[in-house]
Amino acid sequence: MITLEKCFTYDELFGLMKDLSEEYKEFVLCRIIGQTHDDRLIPMLRVGVGTPALLCSAGMHGRENVNPIIMLKIVEEYCSAYRHKEFIQQCSVYDLLNQFSICFIPVVNPDGYEIAQRGFDVIHNPILRQMCKMKNITHENWKYNARGVDINRNFPSKTYIQQQFYEYPGSENETQALMRLFQDYDSMGYVDFHSRGKIIYYYRQCMSSLYNQRSHRLAKYLQKLSRYNLGTKDEELMSNMSGGHSVHYYSELTGKPALTIETVEDDATFPLDEKYQKEAYEEIRTIPIGILEMA
Repeated sequence: MITLEKCFTYDELFGLMKDLSEEYKEFVLCRIIGQTHDDRLIPMLRVGVGTPALLCSAGMHGRENVNPIIMLKIVEEYCSAYRHKEFIQQCSVYDLLNQFSICFIPVVNPDGYEIAQRGFDVIHNPILRQMCKMKNITHENWKYNARGVDINRNFPSKTYIQQQFYEYPGSENETQALMRLFQDYDSMGYVDFHSRGKIIYYYRQCMSSLYNQRSHRLAKYLQKLSRYNLGTKDEELMSNMSGGHSVHYYSELTGKPALTIETVEDDATFPLDEKYQKEAYEEIRTIPIGILEMA
């Protein structure tokens, strides 16, 4: 059983994913969707036997260490409910996961996650290690990958703006892994979990008014489940350098809902205290299954 309110290394998270896929192998699949620049694997758990799939990612920013383990705790809860045909918030997990699946990518950025947890010496490649150190950012506040690129500014959407001279749209291994997933899977929607402010962002300025109306209805429903605030239109791009998010690319590629959900209070400092794990878990645990129920 997964215990919250403790620190987890990337290897421990990966081990838990393999354990869950073995324990529930009749309806859970663990697969590798990519590899980082420092040669760490990017694993995914597909839970359920139906199609299409809801895609859920976390750990895109290295320092946001709360959501990866929460995501695995959610997987564990859903798997147990499926096996025993139990309900979660009036939702029949067994019925829903026979009709749909959920793909969980708990740590999109393993290199950044490890840096934030344990420091720059975890990077094996000496050139990459030195590149990271030259940014003069403390490891606890590290949000980038091993090349010093913010993955969530690297997607080839209409809002992409180059952040580093050595990057280009979709240049990073981690970005490409999600892009392949978006392109290859029969998906019904995408949720990207981050850690800042207990807010649900749904509005996409490059999409139609009809698209945003539908996304707003979904966000309002998820607000009831989580008690989080809804982001405003003006907050979608907080600055003129904040485009190229994964949700932008997914929405433009598929025309399907793409939400960003921010856990943890706005004034939390990094490294995030383990106490936030249990609190955030209780707030968001019903969101993925709730989206399937609404569908």
